[in-house]
Amino acid sequence: MQTLWSYNFAFTMSSKVLVLAAVFALPGVNGQFDGNPHHWDRQRRCDHFQYSPVCKACEGVGGKVWSDKNKDIDIVPCKIETSTENPKRPIWGAAFSELASHEILIGKKNDPACFQAFPNNDSTATNCYKPQEVQLWSEMNTKRALVLIANQGGNAWGLVGNVTSTIYHQGPNMWIVNQLPLRVTQTICTEPREGGDQTKPTVGPVQYNWVDKLFFVSTETLDVEYGVGSTKLDHWAFGPHHAWTDPATGLIVRMWQPFNGLQIFTPGNWKSEISAGGQKLLDELASDGKTAPKAALPKGSTFRIKCGDDGFHKSSAAEDKAQISDLKRARSKVPGATYKGNSFQNMSSTLNGWILKQVPKSRKCEDFTVQQLQQIQLTLFMLRDPQLEDIYQQSQDNRRIQRDIAAMSKQWEELNTEAAHDPELARMHRDGHCHEAVMWYVHHLPESVRAKLKDDLELPLLSNFRHNVLESKPHAARLQRAYEEKVSCASCHSFTYPSKEIIV
Repeated sequence: MQTLWSYNFAFTMSSKVLVLAAVFALPGVNGQFDGNPHHWDRQRRCDHFQYSPVCKACEGVGGKVWSDKNKDIDIVPCKIETSTENPKRPIWGAAFSELASHEILIGKKNDPACFQAFPNNDSTATNCYKPQEVQLWSEMNTKRALVLIANQGGNAWGLVGNVTSTIYHQGPNMWIVNQLPLRVTQTICTEPREGGDQTKPTVGPVQYNWVDKLFFVSTETLDVEYGVGSTKLDHWAFGPHHAWTDPATGLIVRMWQPFNGLQIFTPGNWKSEISAGGQKLLDELASDGKTAPKAALPKGSTFRIKCGDDGFHKSSAAEDKAQISDLKRARSKVPGATYKGNSFQNMSSTLNGWILKQVPKSRKCEDFTVQQLQQIQLTLFMLRDPQLEDIYQQSQDNRRIQRDIAAMSKQWEELNTEAAHDPELARMHRDGHCHEAVMWYVHHLPESVRAKLKDDLELPLLSNFRHNVLESKPHAARLQRAYEEKVSCASCHSFTYPSKEIIV
């Protein structure tokens, strides 16, 4: 999705014109139009055109980046060369395929998991940084549409499992189709607007002539990322947007924008025609813009968000939200007698019977690796309803998710390493995740969502063995504490309570 670099270029031009007059009128201006709140240096950020001073050679080059901190970036090595005479202007093209784009999407952080991250039109936000591999097809002759596939290696937290997104943009309509782990498909129907401002008009797909606004800066040799290596390129810029092109062809090799992203087009993968894979996707769209992709139509996806029956954006379209019965159950702290057991083992057996009725493909806990269980939990986290979590947090209920997703993913990675070389600790760690995955499924997903997952989801059954390793392995106190947090359902569903030694 980092091709959204060029999307954002188109989105933000009009807003920048509005602020330029005010900024340029200030005496002694030596900064960016938004004040550069993250204090990025001129290697990471250098705005060009109607800013003072404008960018010079090897400024604003950026690089692989992982946070808003100015130090958290590997600035690409750059050497100034004699500038190309009469440089060939950058080429985008009305119809083309780009089959290998390595990217880091930088976008405004709208949620803890960075699922809704989207390039913004200023740098004042806290940003998400998401590596991904992208293929892109642009067809502006007949379909006037752009389609891309983005594969995020791992997911928003860098853990196991891939999230693949197919994005269609035609006219004012955009469809985002997310292939989530566990064979879950989520389709979002939307109408993108400049800077995400719903009061502004919708924007269409980026046009082939956006490169006409770029200004030539210099010729440079860059050690281009993702294995491209040392390459002599022409440097172009407009505002905070930078592009480097092959001097001989004008084809774009590298793009950088400090609050949109890094994008490397691997040389040799730009084609002046639509490849077969891209054509298949474009065929789902009609030239008149009146046909939606199959995934946006009823029964086209496991979940559809803001999609009408015709597959187009509908702001009032029903979504899977917690109903009154879900909210009532969330507010009730005491489970019914049929969901209880008089011991940890009996509780697990009782609840396993209910799990198998609700999710017939569920399997024994020991059939899963801890990484597979974490992948299940990540998918459940994506599908949870925040209304239920709000109820648990307000009452400090044991069913609440104990940490934000960033802290949780960090803890998972650390505990995975800690438990990896001891079979007993590994079993405890895995069994804890089985309990937690079931709790998330039962208490964080509305009934409407659970019903849709019933035939495809494979949940782990609960282990009926209660672990306590502190007496023989006092060094494993952190793993034991994490396990106790995960099996907290025993506090309500049985008459078993946490060990005194680990209460914190």
